[in-house]
Amino acid sequence: MGKMTSRLGSTILTGILREPVQLLYVLGITLVAGILRFYLIGEKSIWLDESFSLWIARQDLWEGWRWLIEVDQHPPLYYSLLHLWIGLFGSLEGAVRTLSALASVLTIPVFYAGCRRLLDPATAGIAVFILAVSPFHVQFAQETRMYALLTLEVACVIYFLARLMTARVAQGRDWVGLAVSQALVMLTHNTAAVYLPVALNGAAVLIYLLFPTGVGGAEKWGQEGGKAGAGDDDGSPDSSPGAGVSGQGSEERQSPNYASVEAFWKNWGRFQGLAVQLWLPWSVPFIIQVLDVGSGFWLPPPWPNLVLDTFRNFHFAFLPSDLPVRPVLMWGYSFLAVLGLSGLLFGLNSPSREWRRNRSEGQADGRELSHGRTVSLDRDRAALLVLSLFLVPHVVALLVSVRSPIYAERPLIWTTLPYFVLVSAGIRVIGGPLRRGVLGILALRRRPNLAGLVSALRLGAMLLILAAILGLSSLSLNGYFFWFQKEAWDEAASHIAERVGPGEMIVFNATWVQIPFEYYYERYELDTILKGLPVDLFDRGELEPTMEEADIPRIQEILEGRDRVWLVYSHNWYSDPRGIIPRELGRIFGESEITDFEGLQIILFSGR
Repeated sequence: MGKMTSRLGSTILTGILREPVQLLYVLGITLVAGILRFYLIGEKSIWLDESFSLWIARQDLWEGWRWLIEVDQHPPLYYSLLHLWIGLFGSLEGAVRTLSALASVLTIPVFYAGCRRLLDPATAGIAVFILAVSPFHVQFAQETRMYALLTLEVACVIYFLARLMTARVAQGRDWVGLAVSQALVMLTHNTAAVYLPVALNGAAVLIYLLFPTGVGGAEKWGQEGGKAGAGDDDGSPDSSPGAGVSGQGSEERQSPNYASVEAFWKNWGRFQGLAVQLWLPWSVPFIIQVLDVGSGFWLPPPWPNLVLDTFRNFHFAFLPSDLPVRPVLMWGYSFLAVLGLSGLLFGLNSPSREWRRNRSEGQADGRELSHGRTVSLDRDRAALLVLSLFLVPHVVALLVSVRSPIYAERPLIWTTLPYFVLVSAGIRVIGGPLRRGVLGILALRRRPNLAGLVSALRLGAMLLILAAILGLSSLSLNGYFFWFQKEAWDEAASHIAERVGPGEMIVFNATWVQIPFEYYYERYELDTILKGLPVDLFDRGELEPTMEEADIPRIQEILEGRDRVWLVYSHNWYSDPRGIIPRELGRIFGESEITDFEGLQIILFSGR
């Protein structure tokens, strides 16, 4: 007993000594992520989608929700938070984008904690490094949209899921945390309200069918514990990847601290039901919005190029197109993800024995205690879970898009979290087992034999890959910060404000492009008439009504008696695909002057 106590105290002390190193690493990566996400955050113009978020958020809460049901396809959570945020910090570009930036920064430590429990600190450290420098995530951290918040919520789902699936005794607060996080996801984006539950429960069904004795340690510690221990040849806890602690003695193996498998899956069903109940108040508006999308939506069909572009952006958005061997560089992530999945399934990237011996945990504060080791999810189960969270949403989106195109990269941004886990696992396969957790990648193992040389080469290859990721991400971020331009509504508003005369009219080819223009134009405090074509803003209860030949009389009606009119022309490929508006204005007026801006045109018609 004294020997056991001494060993237990030693392993806890080792864990305590290592925790500050991991903490410093996560804090450092979080700081880097924060710098990237707040850098020049207010410089780029608000574009169409962002301006709609602001328009909804600046309404009264109930009025904003009514407009969401009538003209939009999203649930209310993000808009409600943005409404409160604007009340506190105002509606300037940098202020409103800060909400997304904060959510994106907070994702880093939450994602690390979840990934660490599912796999190991080294894989988690690589995953959050990739996430921190991801140009795709930096872009949406600087947008007044719900995608950064959605990613944070999914990171919370992964964290609570990891705690539940690696716990000796599943804590009630973790079940509640999973249900609440899942409900928040469902109240943030309507596609995620389908994709995430399908992915989670698909993984749960597979794990239940393939591993009926438990999700992880319960297979070795629960009712089948004696059987598992008897099957070990050497009785060593390191005899197989993720082997837990079998072989410790039948009394320990049959410890009552593990919840039964049956109880776990009953709780799974109950708390999935709780998540649905929390989301249920939005169910009727959800159905209304789904029917509206089914009747017509602006997204193109998911041709192969669209899917490929999605993954190119997941990898290195804004990477210069003239970069040598760009296709090879762009698809390196996919190779690493496949390698990582293979590593998880076949144990190619399991932690070293020294690391497994020294993984620590604390039962008293909700973390498990198992002779100084943190019980992690067995890697075959982790592979199923991560693969389902990544792959199922894309498959579902593609299947639905056969009927109504909804496949798009932005709503699928959260699937990059499990994707980056697979990529990190692939990098770990190349690097081999690590001895010292997160900083183990920096500890070169010196062995005066062939094994030592191979180990050093593998470690060097892993460091080279990480350096390449950092270099390519830096090039991509340079492209985003200094070359990528959003729609220049600020410049367009300034252009007209400086030249518009008293009583002149500004017309818009798509009713909702009036929103970003007006966001900037209202700063000039000019009394100018604003009109939409084919109708004024949302008069038809549609977000993007299409201009038809039958709408031509309205043009003649609103322009009667006017000698000059300004046309703001943007997103015409959808709202005016036949160019009816400029054609008819050209017939009415003799002269036109076109000024091009990023993403739109300003056309001055005169000389009637």
